[in-house]
Amino acid sequence: MAARRDKGMMSRSYRVYLNDLNQGKQEVLKAFLHRCHDIMQYFVDLYWRRQDFRGKLADLSTAHRAVKRFGATTRLSQALAKQGGEVVASQRKRIKKRKPNLQRQVVTLFYHFVSVEPFRGNGFNWAVRFTGSGAPKGLTVPIPSTKPLNEKLADGWNLRQTIRLGMRKGRLFIDLLLEKKRPTPKTEGRVVGMDSNYKNGLVFSDGQNVGTELYHLIQGFAKRQKHTRAEIKSWLGQAIKQIDFSQIKVLVIEDLKKVKSGKRGTFSRRFNRRLSHWLYAYAASLLQRHCEVKGIEVQRKDPWKTSQRCYACGKWDRRNRRGDRFLCVNCNHADHADFNASKNLEYLGLAGIYGFRLLPSSRCQSFE
Repeated sequence: MAARRDKGMMSRSYRVYLNDLNQGKQEVLKAFLHRCHDIMQYFVDLYWRRQDFRGKLADLSTAHRAVKRFGATTRLSQALAKQGGEVVASQRKRIKKRKPNLQRQVVTLFYHFVSVEPFRGNGFNWAVRFTGSGAPKGLTVPIPSTKPLNEKLADGWNLRQTIRLGMRKGRLFIDLLLEKKRPTPKTEGRVVGMDSNYKNGLVFSDGQNVGTELYHLIQGFAKRQKHTRAEIKSWLGQAIKQIDFSQIKVLVIEDLKKVKSGKRGTFSRRFNRRLSHWLYAYAASLLQRHCEVKGIEVQRKDPWKTSQRCYACGKWDRRNRRGDRFLCVNCNHADHADFNASKNLEYLGLAGIYGFRLLPSSRCQSFE
């Protein structure tokens, strides 16, 4: 059963592939994982038929359906029913709901099923011990520690007695979960907007600009080159480490969740292929995690008109922007287009509104 997470805690995961695990243990874990996947899919189908989108803990009568059908323990059935219910609950806010189909084989195992303990062995520092309640009792999986994990533990992060067991492309892995108390939100500093794209990187309203090398990196990718996403993720991580967060208390970024809606056929195939390399969601996630550790609030705002509004006079016009160049047709203010957009995002943060749609044109004045 899932324990309720403390909102005052931060969480991170550390993935370890079980390449060195002996064949016998691998077969046991794969069989257990396949079984958990089948049970979770059963509960997904059950909750979908019921149109139950609550994602609540299953009652005993519901959990016992898997006990009878699969021979699982009641505790394991309840845990998998909860996870299956949460998958169905992900469709709750969607207008057009679709029945989820479990593609990935991943299961969360709580302290009822496993324990994470120090381990003294050749090349290993930790061990995941399966303690029963439906999990393969008595199985021990040794795990090596690495520099990133050691740094997290030295920085005050604690290992939880919960893991994620999964399989990707036939390779078993375990996600160790870490947690730490969330720092007090910063009260000193300034509100800073950030505009981003694959051509100019991350542009901040306080004058910072990191990640300008990404454009040349993407331009150099061959059409069928492999591992490009891994390269870009590594590059993004390095770029974000260059940001000076010391004077920032609130970071305002674009909410691009539905930015591609209705844009099919707008861009050429070649441009779309290059644009697909810009992992904005991943970059936003990395920023969120860095800011969380530093006590910086992250706000997402509607990008509508942020690239066309002049932050100097507060007027917008589609003629203001031409590529990377911004020249206001009303006041002749000239600037880099991405910097102008970051200043508009800063304005939204200072004004405390989601987007310029909420204000009449005549009231959308400059904050300068």
